[in-house]
Amino acid sequence: MARVLIIDDEPGVCWALKRALEDAGHDVESVGTAEQGLPLATGRDLLFLDIGLPGMNGLDALDQLSGVPVVVITAHGTVENAVQALRRGAFDYLVKPLRTEELPALVERAVKRTALEREVKRLRRELNERAGSAPLRGSTRAMQDVFKQIATVAMSDATVLIRGEPGTGKELVARTIHASSARAEGPFEPIDCGALPESLLESELYGYERGAFTGAVARKRGRIELAHGGTLFLDEVGELSAASQAKLLRFLAEREFVRLGGSERLHIDLRLISATHRDLGAAVRDEVFREDLFYRLAVTEIRLPPLRDRREDIPLLVAHFLEREFAYPGEMSEEAMDVLGSHSWPGNVRELRNAVEAGTVKARGGVILPEHLPASVREVVAPGPERLSRLVAALADSAPAGEAFDRVRDAFESALVRHALGLCGGNQVQAAKRLGIHRTTLRKLIDKHGWAGGTTPGSS
Repeated sequence: MARVLIIDDEPGVCWALKRALEDAGHDVESVGTAEQGLPLATGRDLLFLDIGLPGMNGLDALDQLSGVPVVVITAHGTVENAVQALRRGAFDYLVKPLRTEELPALVERAVKRTALEREVKRLRRELNERAGSAPLRGSTRAMQDVFKQIATVAMSDATVLIRGEPGTGKELVARTIHASSARAEGPFEPIDCGALPESLLESELYGYERGAFTGAVARKRGRIELAHGGTLFLDEVGELSAASQAKLLRFLAEREFVRLGGSERLHIDLRLISATHRDLGAAVRDEVFREDLFYRLAVTEIRLPPLRDRREDIPLLVAHFLEREFAYPGEMSEEAMDVLGSHSWPGNVRELRNAVEAGTVKARGGVILPEHLPASVREVVAPGPERLSRLVAALADSAPAGEAFDRVRDAFESALVRHALGLCGGNQVQAAKRLGIHRTTLRKLIDKHGWAGGTTPGSS
């Protein structure tokens, strides 16, 4: 089945085309002007476009269309019109009066061309990924577990919830799942639920009919409809209002929706992946997020570790940014790498990328030194006495009776060992020297606290 749009101001032509195409099993929609049709063209498999339209003519409209085969319709049959249309990118042309028996073969050729173009895009995407265009990198056990989860969920069509702090790469994980799934050739439609007010979010998700509200001059397809056959990614889904949560829950239960201002129920086949930096479990307990929606979203859950918990991946990420993204001829000095390893990275991988880019700009092709990095990264802000006292008190107060000393000591020991190993890329010899202890003592501390699951990447 092909999704076809007809733009022609003659009702008789629209009726004849629509009947012939629908009889052949295709999904067909028709409008009378280019102004109405242009917003509806995205995602179509084929478009029939009349040259002699009121307002914007067909040839001018053709210049604004890309990514969809266009068959131009002309009442004149002149060589000039046909040649001009083909030069502007038309797939084919028809002369009125139309011969509907030609349509099945024409549609088949157009669908094959669309499929071929999608395959080319897919191959290009794979080549880009192999070239390392996306920094989903990590050698730590935490990231290896994430990679395994991605591979597992990509084999199914289950709904996925990705949790992680801002900058950890939640959308990148969603795109990787989509690209590795059976829906890879379908669309990937992302929308940030926290970036739009509720009224705009609803129209973006569900679309609207002409006249649904002031300014709705033409029908608009929403992200849900555009994601048909592919993946819908709802970023920061925890920011949805109560009303938006209820409507999303209804869609997930029925896989049907109605455009704003419309009455037709549309059935959509898509995979839903959502992401949030919030603890939705806590939001459910606080009664600000629906429990039934939470369980529908979190059929499978992937948690992304913050960069501060996988510092040994920093050299790998830095090398990727320098070599693959910025094609930088110089390198990062050991001193600058130490600075990067010491930072807490509240902005995670996104902040690291920005810091590396800033270094390349200031170093001008040479070795990147600490002074070339942003001041926010160079400055190490130690907690003041009051803050440190509050932290110790909180740890002690939460400990069972008689265990306060051991609880506080263990917490600081574990944090210090993790920090030293992160700075040294997991190298135990260097970490022990940095701490001023014997390597055997460090090994005992690692075993005691089960750091990184009991294994230390890069140990020697």
